[in-house]
Amino acid sequence: MKIENVIRLPSEDSGLQHCIVRLNNYNMDSTRKDKSRFFRREPLVIINNNNGCKVLRYAMGHSGLRICKNAIGLDYDAVDALNVSYEQCVNLEVRRAKPWEIWGWFWHHPDQNVQLSIKLGVAGAVLGVMGFMTGIVPLLFN
Repeated sequence: MKIENVIRLPSEDSGLQHCIVRLNNYNMDSTRKDKSRFFRREPLVIINNNNGCKVLRYAMGHSGLRICKNAIGLDYDAVDALNVSYEQCVNLEVRRAKPWEIWGWFWHHPDQNVQLSIKLGVAGAVLGVMGFMTGIVPLLFN
């Protein structure tokens, strides 16, 4: 989906604890049946086609904001990361996030608590597989 305009989100929707993007309700599907539209709380990647910068945000409806079909509402952190300005013509693309993009986003998340928890989870999974392998190898070669 091509985006031409960015609207400022109110302060209650802003910040790393929310990480949302507001879209026009026409672009949202609450029944989760129409794959051509986005679902509520679905991770989306927003890409600035001019410089390649991208952010991951969760899709939400417009919640009373005046957002047209080709506009989105973003918080200051996302606008800064994308290197765009509010209320000016932009060249953004919004699409569903792929699983490795979600992992990559959380691996390099700006919030250190989120970043640390993902890294500890991956380290725990690797150590668990290694422990399983060290337990099963003697059984296979006896």
